[in-house]
Formats: sequence, C-alpha cells, structure tokens
Amino acid sequence: MHSAVAQAIDAVVLIDETNAVTYFNDSAEQLWGYRRDEVLGKNVSMLVPEAHRHNHDALIDANRTTGINKIVGTSREVTIPRKDGSTVPASLALSKMKVRGSWQYAAFIRDMSKEIATRNDILDRAGQSVDLVVVDCEKVAALSTQISEGAARQASSAQQATAAMEEITASLRNCATNAATTERIATGCSRDAQRAGDSVSRAVQAMAEIADKIRIVQEISRQTDLLALNAAIEAARAGVHGKGFAVVASEVRKLAERSQAAALEISRLSSETRAASQEAGQEIAALVPEIAKTADLVREISAATREQQVGGEQVNQAIRDLDRVIQNSAATAHSASQTSASLKSRSTDLSALIGAMRSGKL
Repeated sequence: MHSAVAQAIDAVVLIDETNAVTYFNDSAEQLWGYRRDEVLGKNVSMLVPEAHRHNHDALIDANRTTGINKIVGTSREVTIPRKDGSTVPASLALSKMKVRGSWQYAAFIRDMSKEIATRNDILDRAGQSVDLVVVDCEKVAALSTQISEGAARQASSAQQATAAMEEITASLRNCATNAATTERIATGCSRDAQRAGDSVSRAVQAMAEIADKIRIVQEISRQTDLLALNAAIEAARAGVHGKGFAVVASEVRKLAERSQAAALEISRLSSETRAASQEAGQEIAALVPEIAKTADLVREISAATREQQVGGEQVNQAIRDLDRVIQNSAATAHSASQTSASLKSRSTDLSALIGAMRSGKL
C-alpha cells in the first residue's frame, strides 16, 4: 500500500486508533510543508485548522464508538494550515478501515489551489461578462424605449398621413369623376359645334339659293309691271270697251309694284341674314378647333386625373402598409425592452450566483 500511494498526486495521511499519524506521503509533505519525520507519531490535530483542534479527537472517537459517519465516505472542501502559516484550499475524502480489531482512518487530500484559482478566474471573467451584459441590456433597454417612443410617434404621424391621404384620394376620386363627366360634355360640345357649323354652312347656302329665287321674283314683278303698263295703254286705246280691262291692268300693276317692293325688302333681309350667317359660320368655324382642342385637353386632364387617382390609392396603400410596419416595430421594440429587462434580471441573478460561488457559499 505504501508503494502504491507514495507517489500519488493526492496527499495521503493515515492515523491509528490513537489518532497518531502513521503515514505521510510526499504529496502530503508538499501540501503541509512539514517533513515526514515532523509529523509521524504526532496527533493528527496538528494538521487541521486551529479552530477545530480542540475537539478533533472527540469527533473521531465518537465516530469509532457510534459508527455514525457524517464525514467518512464523503468529500468536502477544507482549508489546510501550512507550516509557514499560510493556508491552502483542498478537497478532503475520509475513509476508515479496521486493522487488528481497531478502527484506523485514511485521509486523501487534493490541493485545490490551481483549480480554485482557475475557477475564480473563470468566475471573474464570467462576472465581467455578466457586468457587460447588464450594461448592454441597459443600453438595449434604453434604445428599445427610444425606438418604441419613436415608433409610437411615427405611428401617430402615419395615422394622420393615412387620414390625410384618404381625404386626398377621395378628392382625387371626385375630381376623376368630374373630369370624366366634363370630358363627355366637352366631347358632346365639340360634336354639337361641328354640327352647328355644318348647319350654318347649309343655312348660308340656302340663303344664297333664296336670294337667287328672290331675283327671279323681282324679274317676274318687273315684267308683270311692264305688261300691266302695256295693258293699260291698250285699254286706253280701246276706249269705252277697255275700261274694265284698264281697271284690271291697274290693279295688276299695283300688285306687281307691291310684289317688287316686297321682293326688294326680302332681298335686303336675305342679304343681311346671309351676311350674318356667313359671319356666324366663320366664328363657329374658328371656334370648332378651339372646342375640339379643349375637348382634347379635357381628355388629357381626365386621363391624368385617373392616373393621379390610381397613384393616390397606391400611396395611400403604401402609407397603410407603413403604418402596419411601424405598429409592428413598436410592438417589437416593446417586446425587446421587456426581453432586455428580463435578461438584466437574469444577469443580476447570475452575478449573485457567481459571487456566491467565488465566496465558497455554494
């Protein structure tokens, strides 16, 4: 057994039934700083912390007599007092064995300095990381709050813009309807003006034909007047027998004169009407292209208004989509803020846990 444990990494200490040290290996010498000859045959209490030396033997003897193993068979962390007055953290595993009818004990102690230093270093780095996480969580929470507030303001602005855009879209829709109606009216006016011009042209042509007919009537009236004059002369030559014919000739002449006067008046009125019709025709002819141009412009305005209506509806839809995105962003920012607060709380708990592990309370 001595050969097996002499070169063991762990310190091995054996005590007999009187609690005297019977074995102290090389690792034990390194751990406590005592030479083997300084320890062998001495009470094992010299190797325990001073605070536990006064009752150490009593505890071991109680275990021998009662058999209640509170420490035996378990592993626990202890503090090793070195010869030079320093202390070393260690892990103690205690076992007992019956030798020649009496209980003796074997202690296996492992120096935990490096492990604890490594653990503390890891805990320090973890603590630093946790502290950085807490700071980052606070920054994220602050940024999330700012984003949430900004998103809320943007959402309010987007809602106002949506309402305004809906009004604009409705106005554009009415304008498009009115433009379409105006387009139909302008197109109808253009056709009516064209027909009116054609009618005036036909009226002018008819007036020219009437004037020609009136000249024929005037010629007939003049010839009738001449015939009536000749008839009156012939009636005068006939004497008594031509009186009745003279009266008829006189009435025919009067009728011819009135016809000629009426024809002259009609000719004058026809000429004036023809001139007025020609002037009206010229004005209508000059107006028709303008009306047609106006109709074309109205059609262009109507088409542009329809495009504006479509564009307004697309912009309105885009603003509604943006509003939904902003609402989602606000909800996401609020959720991120809650998550940051939760992560900060967890980081605080982890920091406390690391502190407890560093202090050895866990």
